Amino acid sequence: MWLGEIFTELGYQAFPALRCRQALAFIQRIQVPVAVLVIDPELHGAQRMVKVASMANPALRLILVRDATASESGASEPGIQSRFTLERPSPGDAISRPEWAAKIRRLLI
Repeated sequence: MWLGEIFTELGYQAFPALRCRQALAFIQRIQVPVAVLVIDPELHGAQRMVKVASMANPALRLILVRDATASESGASEPGIQSRFTLERPSPGDAISRPEWAAKIRRLLI
C-alpha cells in the first residue's frame, strides 16, 4: 500500500490491490485504461493481468517489482517482460520513501 501512496504523491491516481484477481476485477469495473501497472511477476495471475491491461491500453507502462535475490527463471509467471524493474531491498537494507520516489520518477520520465 505504501508504494501506492508514493505514486499518489507523484501525481498518479493509485489503486493498490493485494491480488491480481482483485486488481483485474477493479480494472474491468471502472473501464478506464491503466497508464502504469506495477506488479510482482511472481504473483499468481500476473501474466493475465498484464495481458488484459495491455489490451486496454497498448501504451501501458509496466513496472515489475522483484526481490533483489529473485531470478528471472524462478518466476511463477514466465513471459512477462518489461524494460522497467524496481528491486525490493534485501532484508536489512533500508530504502527511504524519497529514494523509491526518485527511482519511480526516473523510470517514468
